[in-house]
Amino acid sequence: MSDFEKKSTFAKIFEAAALCRQQGLDVPMLVLVYTALDTLAWALYNENVSKVGERFISLCDTYVIPTSDINCTALDLYAARCSILHTLGWESELSKKGKAKAVIYSFGTDDPALALATLEITNPGQFVAVKADDLLRAAQKAVETVAALASTDKELAQRLSLASGKQYRTIESGAADQMFAAFIQRNLS
Repeated sequence: MSDFEKKSTFAKIFEAAALCRQQGLDVPMLVLVYTALDTLAWALYNENVSKVGERFISLCDTYVIPTSDINCTALDLYAARCSILHTLGWESELSKKGKAKAVIYSFGTDDPALALATLEITNPGQFVAVKADDLLRAAQKAVETVAALASTDKELAQRLSLASGKQYRTIESGAADQMFAAFIQRNLS
């Protein structure tokens, strides 16, 4: 088994997000971070919470915002998630309706204060700034926290294991050939 195969799906996503960040691929980085948060929320709450938004907001309220430097609401992050994943933009249905603030991002050492102050002149109370690096770190920390909790919570561990079993896996060519040959042999005998 290669080192790549040994990495969890989350580890791969965060590695890719970090590479995007290093290469200045800002929107792809955000897509990966929000996808990781979405996946964690699904794995964590799965059948207990059926609505995507409720799962995502609960995850952010419990595991993302309290342990980070992110200064917005979980609903703001959900709206940002929707805008990035659905349109690759900044505006969501929630922000258009005034139910959530639209998120503007800063990367690296950029300070979003001036951009936010400028937006406040023309659109008071409609935007909030999030440092993309803080969001990436918060997502990584949320995954680590949930994984640590699963070591002592058998029900959570079972839900996470079930969810993990539904994710794509990388199988090297030789291993895949052996697996499929064994499957065919077993089912044709």
